[in-house]
Amino acid sequence: MEKVNYKKQFGQNFIYDTNLLKAIVEDAMVTNDDEVLEIGVGVGSLTKEICKKAKKVVSYEIDKSLEKHIKENLKEFNNHTLIFNDILEVDNAEIKTHFNKNFKIVANLPYYITTPIIFKFLEGNFNLESLTIMVQKEVGERICSKENSKDYGILSVMLQTYANCKVVRQINRKMFTPSPNVDSCLVKIDLDFNKYNITNKEKYREFIKQCFSMRRKTLVNNLKSYVEKEKLIKALNKLTLNENIRSEQISIEKLVELFNILGA
Repeated sequence: MEKVNYKKQFGQNFIYDTNLLKAIVEDAMVTNDDEVLEIGVGVGSLTKEICKKAKKVVSYEIDKSLEKHIKENLKEFNNHTLIFNDILEVDNAEIKTHFNKNFKIVANLPYYITTPIIFKFLEGNFNLESLTIMVQKEVGERICSKENSKDYGILSVMLQTYANCKVVRQINRKMFTPSPNVDSCLVKIDLDFNKYNITNKEKYREFIKQCFSMRRKTLVNNLKSYVEKEKLIKALNKLTLNENIRSEQISIEKLVELFNILGA
């Protein structure tokens, strides 16, 4: 393969280890009946392993200078569609046209757009089964963290409200070329939008953002512009929660209950 000019502005850190790439596809539980969306193709090393397993693969890549490398790497496959575009700029409806049924995301995500991508697909009404994504180790810890931990916040709550999340693999920074400054992990996010009974998803997200707006303050203080203090304290009492409690001390189950009691 010709030398690749890695572009820092696109967060390019590629994996070439075939055993690791195969393991990622195994962790994602890709079968020959699956349709898969990949975000960030690089030179197509992970794509190649996905194509070996999946029925159909659609890949988005922002860097068109990689086209020659990708096409050379994937020349043996006819189940792959390559699209050069910034996935965050692509309309959700357009993405949906590429899939005939439920699909899975498997991706080595550029670190700088991890959270926007997660929320795009979490909130975009896609027929999405799961995301198996490579993220910074600390982001993986945030995604999977529970109440009463320093990592527990908006990302943890929003994802775990609609999904079961698990770190399935730790990945040393030395496995990447060029090597980033931090270690990574592979997170598997299995979506279940009926996990909790939430009447209004948009208002729920605003509620959670308000709950965690200032971590050092109590929940009552964070929600003072959202709901009357008397009504909130009454709801907290109903849930046997102390009125001086902070949001990071409250489980997702209790946060959902509180949201529903206060009214969407």
